[in-house]
Amino acid sequence: MGADSRMYSHPSYQQLQNVEFVNWPSYKNEQSITQLASRIIIEHNISKNQNIGGSSLGGMVACEITKQIIVNSLFLIGSTQSPANINISLKKLSNFTKYAPIKLIQFLAGKTSVHTGNIVLEMFNESNHEFIKNMSKAIFEWSGNMQPNCKVYAIHGKHNAVIKPPKGDVTLINGGHLIAITHANEVAKFIGRNTE
Repeated sequence: MGADSRMYSHPSYQQLQNVEFVNWPSYKNEQSITQLASRIIIEHNISKNQNIGGSSLGGMVACEITKQIIVNSLFLIGSTQSPANINISLKKLSNFTKYAPIKLIQFLAGKTSVHTGNIVLEMFNESNHEFIKNMSKAIFEWSGNMQPNCKVYAIHGKHNAVIKPPKGDVTLINGGHLIAITHANEVAKFIGRNTE
């Protein structure tokens, strides 16, 4: 949720042809996945007949984009088409996000990332805290999209404790939630195979 295109900084991704890794737009108080998807369509000039996708929240937003525009294919990288696949414990925690000291947690994550070089903590530290709070709630209010108007390519970590694998045709690999980072070679090959 707090990640950006640095998730895809591994050299394997740079070898992919005609693939662009984008950042979230600057936050303008979007309260829903639908609003965020609409904004991304405009800001990144997404047009029909493109391939779109994302990791985690990014995959959910990409899934929502397929409701608003016809695309060739949807790539879900450790993501889902339905909030029902998200760990129920996170839903319970999302009820408390408006009280959570996100800024303090981000500050501590930033301090830790300086000492450890952990890119995930660094990205989280640099994210907009209101975006994190509102999207933590929005993912559970999202209606999902179980029948997108395109081909779906899903790759998922067998040990993903955040999101259960989507139903249907999914490539399972021996990783967790952050396979875009931890299993970059496998994910890049998966994207490349299905965009040729």
